[in-house]
Amino acid sequence: MVFHVPVMATEVVAGLVGDPQGVYVDATAGGGGHSRAILRQLGPQGRLVALDRDPEAVAQVQRELQDQRVAVVCGRFGELVQILARQGVSEVDGLLFDLGVSSHQIDRASRGFSYQQEGPLDMRMEPGVGMSAAELIEQSSAEELARLLAEGGEERRARAIARAICQAPSMRTTGELRRAVESTRPRHLPKTLARVFQALRIAVNGELDQLGRGLEAGIAMLRPGGRLGVIAYHSLEDRLVKKTFAPLIRGCTCPPEVVLCICGGQARFRKVATQTKRASTAEVGQNRRARSASLRLYEKTGS
Repeated sequence: MVFHVPVMATEVVAGLVGDPQGVYVDATAGGGGHSRAILRQLGPQGRLVALDRDPEAVAQVQRELQDQRVAVVCGRFGELVQILARQGVSEVDGLLFDLGVSSHQIDRASRGFSYQQEGPLDMRMEPGVGMSAAELIEQSSAEELARLLAEGGEERRARAIARAICQAPSMRTTGELRRAVESTRPRHLPKTLARVFQALRIAVNGELDQLGRGLEAGIAMLRPGGRLGVIAYHSLEDRLVKKTFAPLIRGCTCPPEVVLCICGGQARFRKVATQTKRASTAEVGQNRRARSASLRLYEKTGS
């Protein structure tokens, strides 16, 4: 059973794996697609740690990746240092974050991630852990919900949609949420629904906070010459990645009015490619979920 078609797997492996005998981390194992691609490039002494916060994905990948070079574990980005320490790993040669929702999560109506299927309004990547999307909505005022939709979904009509959601007699299923959004008569319904579901999913799972903590851990644990790759699917994720690496690439922290650097700051990272990598037309034709993906690769140049 294939859970997930990996996006830009060829580009990821080419950009990430420098030392076949090194230690690599797939921080979002998902269906194991990127993990398999990385493993194919590793030598007999190479190691891979594949983690995911979704126990269903972890169980599936553990069954499918029967290889002594890989450890598949359950955990969040923010727990990366502790997870790797338990595997006896303090430094890594490459680390990948493939963000967003995996295919098996979207395709299963019972998980509540998709507006195209009727199911419970859940959206938790760790089933049963924390508040569901329905519980989050129930505990939020219209003002709080509008702010969540504006920030996490970049939705311009956040206030009107938030009012409609809060005024609905029930908000326990994906269908009820969809009908509340439909009642506001958006011009482009699918895009509006995608933004609303995205905003709720990000809030339920604390995705941006987890990404920030994961990047911080990865930056600290990379060996000089090691590389970190991020596949992002929307602008919020991508902006956070760029903001995190901008000062590390620049090095100098002097104010703009200072003509010559006096701080002595040195760049710690460099971009592997000047332009963000995108999935090819052929790949998008075979996997529509690759159409919004962007891959950024960074190499550590200093300690």
